[in-house]
Amino acid sequence: MSPQDTSRPGSPGNHDGRRSVGQLQLDEERAPGNSTTSNALPRTDGGWGAWSYLASATALDTLIWGFANSYGDTVFLDHYNTIYPKSSGLLPIIGTISMGIMYLLLAPFTLYLTSHPRQRQIATWLGLVILSAGLIGAAFAETAGTLVLTQGVLYGIGGILLWCPTTNYMFEWFSNRRGLAAGIMLSGTGAGGLILPLISIAMLEKYGKRTTLLSMGITFMIILAILIPFIRPRLPPSHSAATRRPKIDWEFIKHTPFWLLWIGVLFQGCAAFLPTTYLPSYATALSLSPTIGTVSIAMMNTARVPAQTFLGHLADKMGVRKLIIGMALASGITVFAGWGAAKNTGGLIGFSIAFGMFAGSYTALLSSFTKVLNHDDPHLPAILYGLFYAARGIGSIISGPISSALMSSTPFSHAKGGYGVQSYGALILWTGAAMTLSGIGAGYKTFQED
Repeated sequence: MSPQDTSRPGSPGNHDGRRSVGQLQLDEERAPGNSTTSNALPRTDGGWGAWSYLASATALDTLIWGFANSYGDTVFLDHYNTIYPKSSGLLPIIGTISMGIMYLLLAPFTLYLTSHPRQRQIATWLGLVILSAGLIGAAFAETAGTLVLTQGVLYGIGGILLWCPTTNYMFEWFSNRRGLAAGIMLSGTGAGGLILPLISIAMLEKYGKRTTLLSMGITFMIILAILIPFIRPRLPPSHSAATRRPKIDWEFIKHTPFWLLWIGVLFQGCAAFLPTTYLPSYATALSLSPTIGTVSIAMMNTARVPAQTFLGHLADKMGVRKLIIGMALASGITVFAGWGAAKNTGGLIGFSIAFGMFAGSYTALLSSFTKVLNHDDPHLPAILYGLFYAARGIGSIISGPISSALMSSTPFSHAKGGYGVQSYGALILWTGAAMTLSGIGAGYKTFQED
C-alpha cells in the first residue's frame, strides 16, 4: 500500500469519516467494567484539572531538565575537573548519559505504560525515589565512576520515570490546545536552564559538591512529592485494562511522512546542542571574559521560554508544515549569519537570543507532529512523541563525535567573522546546515494532505 492510499482507516492519508481521538477516549471510558461515565470526566483544554496538571508538569520539567542542563562546562563539569583531575576523560559523559537515557527511553517506557496504564503512578513515585537517590548518592561519591552511576545513570532513569507519565497525560488533558500546552510545559526547560546553573555555581563555590548535591537531592524530593499528586491522568484506566492490552496501529512506520518528520527531528538534534556546548570556549577564543559565554547561554535559555509558548500556540492555529519550514530557515540563517559574524560581546549575545528563540523552541512542534500522523488511535500520540524525542536524543549523541572531528579540522585561517576563529568555521557550517536540513520534515505534505 502506498503512502497515498486512503482506503484503510487509520492510514496517514485517511480523513473521511474518522472519529476524533477525544471521542475514542470517551468510548474507552464507556467500556464494560468501567463505572466512570463520560459526564464525570474533567473537560479537556481547560478547567482546574487541566491547568493544575500543566502548572505542575511545567515545574517538574523545570527541575528535571534544568538540572540535567546544568552539567555543562561552566557548572558541574568544571567543578569536578578540579576534584578529579585524573578522570577528565570520564567526567564529560555524566551529563551525556543522564540526558541520553531520558531522550532514548521515553518511547519504550511510553509503550510499556500504554500497555500497563495502572503502573503509571507507580512509575512516577519510583522515579522520585531513584532520582533523589542519584543526587544524594552523588553527594557522597568518592570517584568519577560513582558519579557516572549516580548523577548519570540513576538520575537519568529516575528522571524518565517521572517525565514519561507526565508527558503521556498531556495527550489526555489537551486536544485543541495541545501545542500551547506542550510549549508551556517545555518552556520549563529554558527556565530551569537559566535558573539552576546559577544556583548550582553559587552553591558549589560556597559549599562544595557534597552540600550542594545533598541539599538539591532533598529539595527536589520535597518539591516533586508535592507536584506528583497534581500530575494525574484525566482518563482513569478501565477495570479491564489489566487484562486487555490496547491495540496500537503501527501502520505509520510504513509511510514516508513519519520518516521525513523523524529525520527532520534527527537533523535538528544533531545541531541544537552545539552552541550550548561550544559558546563558552568560543568566547575564550575571542579573548572575551569567560563570563560572556555563561551569559550567552543564559540568554539563550531565557529566549526559549516565551518562544516555546508562542510557537506551541501557533501550532494550534496554523499548518505545522509552514512552521517547520519557517523554523528551519530561521535557525539556519541565525547560525550562518549570527554565529558566523559574532566577533564581540554584542554579536555573541545577539546570536544566543536569536538561536534560543528559533532553534531552542523547536521541541514545541513535536506534539503537533503527532496530529499529522494519528487520527483515530488514542494511544498512539504519546508513542509518536516518544519516537520523535528518541530522534532528538540520537542526534545529540551523534553531534558529539561530529563536532569533535570538526573542531580538529584545519582552520579557515583567511575566513571572515566567526568562520576564521580557530576551527569554529567548520562547526558553524555544520550547525547551520543541519538546522536547515531539519526542514526536510515539511516534505510530509507531499505524501499526505493535512
